[in-house]
Amino acid sequence: MGQEKRPLHKTEKEGWWQAVIPGIPGGVQFLYYFFDGKEHLYEHSPVCYAHNRLCNFVDVPDPEFDFYDFKDVPHGTVRCEYYRSSYTGTLRNCWVYTPPGYEENLDKKYPVLYLLHGGGENETGWIWQGKINLIMDNLLAEGNCKEMIVVMNFGHAYAPGTKQAGVLPGQIDQLLIKDCIPFIEGRFRTFKDKAHRAIAGLSMGSYQTQWTAFNNPDYFDYIGIFSGTVGNAFPEVSTEQFTTAEKAEEFNAQHKLLFFSRGMLEGGEKLPGELKALTDNGIKVEYFLCDGIHEWQTWRKSVHAFLKLLF
Repeated sequence: MGQEKRPLHKTEKEGWWQAVIPGIPGGVQFLYYFFDGKEHLYEHSPVCYAHNRLCNFVDVPDPEFDFYDFKDVPHGTVRCEYYRSSYTGTLRNCWVYTPPGYEENLDKKYPVLYLLHGGGENETGWIWQGKINLIMDNLLAEGNCKEMIVVMNFGHAYAPGTKQAGVLPGQIDQLLIKDCIPFIEGRFRTFKDKAHRAIAGLSMGSYQTQWTAFNNPDYFDYIGIFSGTVGNAFPEVSTEQFTTAEKAEEFNAQHKLLFFSRGMLEGGEKLPGELKALTDNGIKVEYFLCDGIHEWQTWRKSVHAFLKLLF
């Protein structure tokens, strides 16, 4: 919580301690408990995976936003699925959201969004911290997005004998194209064309999204880049060769939506200027700005805006 330490004080109730922390903003806030000078995971506080480890957290209610709250609306299902990866040579798992009515409407097919997490997180991030299932449920109840399946993978994917080189942890694009997408399209009732596939990610996942979508133009019509920069921020995974003026017509024909988002306190005011390099080349872009830093409240708002534009 802002890296500020506050002492716990004994209460009148035997065995209970408390601390008062004023002015906490809404959204996911990570908590770190120290007992006798050492940090401990506290089993009575909610736990998620972040910063490359298990963390305690609290989701502070935000009076301005309720689109991710648990409401009395029809709810979809979140399940863990397992599949064998030919690329990594390992058994993998992914989390899959199916919308309300999926189990009943047996003749209906659905589009799919492949959603990638950020650095230091795993495939559960978009569920526990992002609340993607509740965001989907609420949007569907309002009639503000299309029914879809959402798939979340662990973003680290290495072929045997390889290790991380550069900023991206392995080749998630190879895992998705060779293994995950064929598995999902064989396991679930999905459409099997690019017009019914989207891919999006936050931070690290935003670079994986660009790299995957731009290198595989026959797979995704919709691309969402949350808290990511444009083009050549990292030379080893630069995507600027795909968005030159010479390739603009081809790029626009290949993709129906290229969507960027950023929080105003993580350089959001710079995003329109960064995107001008794309629009000057003739690339069609949509973007979304919101209050916020590089954290989950920003990404919740980003995916909420993105989902409304899909399919």
